[in-house]
Amino acid sequence: MLRRIARVWPYFSGSRAGWALAIGATIVASATEPFVPALLKPLLDRGFQRDSFNLWLVPFTLMLLFTVRGVSGFLAQFALAKVTNDGLLRLRKAMFGKLLSARLSLFADQSSSAIANTVVYEVFNGSSMLINALMKLARDVLTLLALIGYLVYLNWKLTLVVALLFPAVAFVIQNLSRRLYRLTKESQIATDDLAYVVEENVMAHRDVRLHGAQASQASRFDILSNSLRRLSMKSTAAYAGMSAITQVLAAMALSAVISIALLQSAENTTTVGGFVAFVTAMLLLIAPVKSLSDAATPVTRGLAALERGLDLMDLTHDESSGSFVKSRALGDIEFANVSVVYKTDAHPALNQFSLSIKAGKRWLSLARRAPEKQAWLTSYPDLLK
Repeated sequence: MLRRIARVWPYFSGSRAGWALAIGATIVASATEPFVPALLKPLLDRGFQRDSFNLWLVPFTLMLLFTVRGVSGFLAQFALAKVTNDGLLRLRKAMFGKLLSARLSLFADQSSSAIANTVVYEVFNGSSMLINALMKLARDVLTLLALIGYLVYLNWKLTLVVALLFPAVAFVIQNLSRRLYRLTKESQIATDDLAYVVEENVMAHRDVRLHGAQASQASRFDILSNSLRRLSMKSTAAYAGMSAITQVLAAMALSAVISIALLQSAENTTTVGGFVAFVTAMLLLIAPVKSLSDAATPVTRGLAALERGLDLMDLTHDESSGSFVKSRALGDIEFANVSVVYKTDAHPALNQFSLSIKAGKRWLSLARRAPEKQAWLTSYPDLLK
């Protein structure tokens, strides 16, 4: 995954101010996470004792805490939008520049809908998902570190139970992320095929109806739609399974922690406030742990979408031939045994086609005098207008 992120990074590394603001705001928001359970400990231990401390500090501290978190979240979201849009602009410019200089084989190998989908939609969705998921991942990791640090401060023995949770979560994320990446690639291909069928029937609607091909085209559409539906359900199953397994593992760790903490409280080794603060921090720990597993899905899909645009640029060579220059055309048009094949394993779209038109002549008048061309003309009524 790091190698794939390194391919994307040059396009999104230009907005240094945006990255700095997003990272700084994320660190501040994550650092405030342990303050909620930290406030519970003195509140429960001393808050119900007369004149133990100033009770007005509690609402003031809570208001200040959530104000800082709200402002930090706003700044991080705004900075992420700037980073995403600036990087998307650079990537789209590079892709469109490649389209202007690429070999013509690119347009023969891929349909126009697939290329347009890559340039317009895929890179937009991929960049949005990837950048937001990476920053959310960073925020969750920082939150985990802050909460774990507070848990260690409260009770390092109970924190050892929590540490057993992370290898199991990492194993689940690693295996299901591979499956999600493969399913995302297959979904991209299925989406391109479905878009090509729609494009073909929109642009060649007269030919489809002229030859009575509505039933066969509807069958193609149904097959591809069902294929895309199956891939979507498989992706959903992998994503939901990752989240469910992570929650079960977190619940097991929480149950063990609460049981051990109750035993320690019975031995008077911990206070009520310390116990509640530890359990609260442990409950707050479940959300970022779950988010770590959820982040694998947008990161995987975002990388797959962006890699498609990068492959378009990296695997497509520029046109290097074509130096013919003629100051003025003579007006003669001639095709001699021309054949066109879009794919090596497909039937030729044009097979041994020959045609010669001299300057000043009209091909339509020649075709009307040639009976063998009249049948072909009836298939393209636009030419007879």
